[in-house]
Amino acid sequence: MNNEENKNKIVQIFDKYYALMLHVAIKILQDRALAEDAVSESLEKIIKNISKIGEVSCYKTKSYIVIIVKNTSLNLLKKENRNRGDDDEYSNIIDMDSLIPEKFIRMEEFDSLVEIIKSLPPTLKNVAILSLVHEYSHREIAEHLGLKYDVVKMRLSRAKKMIKNILKEGGKHNE
Repeated sequence: MNNEENKNKIVQIFDKYYALMLHVAIKILQDRALAEDAVSESLEKIIKNISKIGEVSCYKTKSYIVIIVKNTSLNLLKKENRNRGDDDEYSNIIDMDSLIPEKFIRMEEFDSLVEIIKSLPPTLKNVAILSLVHEYSHREIAEHLGLKYDVVKMRLSRAKKMIKNILKEGGKHNE
């Protein structure tokens, strides 16, 4: 892929997903300026990995972008709360999945594996999506999510065990 194609893809991503990125960041950070910083930081991460992004208008790209923005925003929130001396960095976040409007989550092409992954706890779900759907390495996931390599390995191992158990039970899982 040449530089011109990458530039076009970046512009398309910005045009298509900026509002969603800002929405997710504002819901987490409760501050527009910080949210814009989170979106900017997220875009930098996305640009660094633009060659790994296939089609702009697909579930894989959208989920990747949302995961990056959520984690970047949470990292900024942690940093802000540390600076203020707050102990409970997530006190104003109730349900991470409720941060994304339903219309952005519902997609016809969800297959059964993606549905199962979506049912996992958020910490496992994000790692599983990046690994199993986007095929990122443990190191890449650690870098994107701001986690240690060993934490990524442990979370992915737990996610795979949960997925196997759900599949053994015939796809029955708790939402």
